[in-house]
Amino acid sequence: MLRLAIVLGVVLAPSLARADAAGAKAAMHEYFDAEIRGGYLLIGMGAAGLVAGGLLYRQGSPTARGASYPLLGVGVLHVAAGIFVGVASARRIDKFDAEIDKDYAAWVSGESKRMQGVSTQFTALKIAELVIATGGLTMAGIGWRTDRPRLKGAGLAIAAEMMLTFGFDIFAARRAHDYRDELSQVGVAPLIEPRGGPAYVLTYGGTF
Repeated sequence: MLRLAIVLGVVLAPSLARADAAGAKAAMHEYFDAEIRGGYLLIGMGAAGLVAGGLLYRQGSPTARGASYPLLGVGVLHVAAGIFVGVASARRIDKFDAEIDKDYAAWVSGESKRMQGVSTQFTALKIAELVIATGGLTMAGIGWRTDRPRLKGAGLAIAAEMMLTFGFDIFAARRAHDYRDELSQVGVAPLIEPRGGPAYVLTYGGTF
């Protein structure tokens, strides 16, 4: 039985490794392709904010003028972030393809750790967005009570932009979580080499 296990391990290990490398590439491509689409969405959100901000500024009322400034500012940030996400994701696809081909076990380990940091960043971002949105609503309330229409308009626009960004980040964080789950399903399984030492190969595990 031991000899049979050794033979099977030696024969199957290369095919298992190739299959797992292909699975890792597929998961990576799916995630970063979605990130590129998310970059386009951010650019669209930013462009909409810029158009809305420009129209409100031209409208000329104090409330509209107050709202226009946050819309224009956040619009620029969204466009810049969308371009960065798209370019960075495309570069990572090429880079990670090469790393998986070279040593995909090391890549899985490194990418899993990197994505833990990404998930932590999303949590911090969502908390910050809710805090800023609450601050915007507070500004709007103060502006309304003190008859300061510019402050009211600015507060409402800040709250609206932050809630839109919060919604975007909920889906982005969920996508990152799913990607981490796929990476975590790749485990290391020991095989016995003919010389007696363990040879580790990556296997894709899960419940079927």
